[in-house]
Amino acid sequence: MPNLRVLEEMEKAELILAVDDARDPADPYKLTATLRALVVTRLANLNAAETAVAMGEAGRAGASLNVRTALDRLVELLRDGYNVVRGLLSSQITAADRLTVFTAYGWESGEIGVFTDARTEALANLAANATPLIANPAHRYPASLLAEIATELGKVNASQPLATGGTAQAATAYRNEKLVEMESANERVRYYYCSCSDLRDKTPELAKIGFQPKRDAGEAQEQPEPGTPGPVTYDAATQTLSVAVMPDHSTTLYAYRQPLGGAPELAGSSPTTTVSVVQFGALTPGVTYEFWLVGHTQTAGEGPESNHVTHAVPVGP
Repeated sequence: MPNLRVLEEMEKAELILAVDDARDPADPYKLTATLRALVVTRLANLNAAETAVAMGEAGRAGASLNVRTALDRLVELLRDGYNVVRGLLSSQITAADRLTVFTAYGWESGEIGVFTDARTEALANLAANATPLIANPAHRYPASLLAEIATELGKVNASQPLATGGTAQAATAYRNEKLVEMESANERVRYYYCSCSDLRDKTPELAKIGFQPKRDAGEAQEQPEPGTPGPVTYDAATQTLSVAVMPDHSTTLYAYRQPLGGAPELAGSSPTTTVSVVQFGALTPGVTYEFWLVGHTQTAGEGPESNHVTHAVPVGP
């Protein structure tokens, strides 16, 4: 699910550009080339940064699963190592030497103990570090076991930075920085519009780009709710929903999707009559979805849902 504040600022920027596209070059509200370029650049930057956050969250979830799987496997391998030492015959090792080996490998008092994640990592590291220090090779963990422990420990070390959110936090901080820049660019467009008319911040043109014109006391009126979109059609090839015309009082269309048995989720947004259902994440093969559209404005929010369209995502290419 995308950050709604980010989505609103991106929506506003897209609306600004769409309205500006339709303006005559002689229109006093036509953006300057410099200001338009600023909006375009910051919109692209914010979109890329938000995508990075979404990918980071997906990566974090996958990395967490990798860490958990590797730690669980390490517990099994470490138990095997413990059992190797425990299984040495009395003719192969004295009681004192057995306790020494157990202690070298981290098995205090020769007891297997409780496997917390921290202890599992510590025991796995000891497996490699302690082995060369054990004088009798017959008392050491087998080389094949050490290799497996090293492999699983490598998986833990590789996945932990992302699993603990370090990369995701950096991506979020960068996204938030780009969000502030986008908000600033949108506000600069608002100030530009105000400067183009003697009405200043009361100019009705502000409403076209998602800003509420200032009203004197008693003049403010409740904004009309967006109309109902429809009929909606789905294009499986482009993974988009479309309507013939924008619903009344709407500046943007939001696409929603709901997997069978799951919860509704925002899938995409657009200031045009065509909206992607994979803008904020791919569809899952083999899953059946319901899709629909709603109209939206910055001032009145969302309107009624359109007709729902059902689509079963095929498995494979």
